[in-house]
Amino acid sequence: MERKELTKWLNIVISFAALTGVFLCFIVAPFLGLEMKFMYPEFGYMFWPCLIFVWVTAIPFYIGLYKGWLICGEFAKDNSFCKENVQRLKDISKLALLECILYLVAMIILLVLNLLHPSVLLMTLFIIFVGISVAVVAATLSHLVEKARELKEENDLTI
Repeated sequence: MERKELTKWLNIVISFAALTGVFLCFIVAPFLGLEMKFMYPEFGYMFWPCLIFVWVTAIPFYIGLYKGWLICGEFAKDNSFCKENVQRLKDISKLALLECILYLVAMIILLVLNLLHPSVLLMTLFIIFVGISVAVVAATLSHLVEKARELKEENDLTI
């Protein structure tokens, strides 16, 4: 595929991820929360704290998507191996780890309070697994882009 076509597809994927996040945070999560609230009224007090937690944890996700969008912009300009992209990939890795930590802490709190439903446990473990995967891939790409940037700089200096 050509660079411009790849950039277009990457931007489509990032846009789709952003729209999916909005759908999950503002439609699915409240709907499931209300359903749980009516099915288990004794846990009704947990509706707003859990919903706010979901919304707060969406912030690092969207910051990571924005950094990914900026990386696509550099890729479109044929400037893939720049210092900024190295830093952006490192930031994405840290943001993904932050998501993992937030969900791990929430899972532990719910477990201690004896409020951890098995479906919530599975969903949380899935989010943690995806977050760790994204963190490892972003850190690896950051290292590779840094090495490629160094080689490119060295090559540019050689006549």
